[in-house]
Amino acid sequence: MTTIRAASEADLPRLIELARRSWLSGFTDAPPRFITDWMARNFEQGWYARYWPDMFVAEEDGVLLGVVQPMVDEVNGLWVDPPAQGRGVGTLLLRHAESLIATALHRRAWLTCSGFNPRGCRFYLARGYEEVGRESKDRAGGVVEEMITYERRFNPD
Repeated sequence: MTTIRAASEADLPRLIELARRSWLSGFTDAPPRFITDWMARNFEQGWYARYWPDMFVAEEDGVLLGVVQPMVDEVNGLWVDPPAQGRGVGTLLLRHAESLIATALHRRAWLTCSGFNPRGCRFYLARGYEEVGRESKDRAGGVVEEMITYERRFNPD
């Protein structure tokens, strides 16, 4: 049975590796230069070391399956390990983050997803999110990444 729990500092090495595997599985259509630059930045090392107290993990039999980081009214950093994708883990994490956001009396949850991650974009649309904006970001090597903002409004009652 998959459970959701608060992340712990002891999870850091597994969280970093899970996020990297998940990112690579979602960005298969991204330009090679974009992927090379992302890998060279080693972004996850610093991010997870700083923000793990705000994260929640999906776990089954001691194995981390996914992670999400709700930040105020934003669903940030939702990643599911590739072998666990398609099993409802992402939906479970997304709904957990939304529950925390709604409990804090926010009327909506929002997030951004890269246009280089079309599977992620379809995932959010299928779960009631609507596109509300796009922004082009200049990346290394002349790559332009389109960031798509989605939101899901909660019922007022």
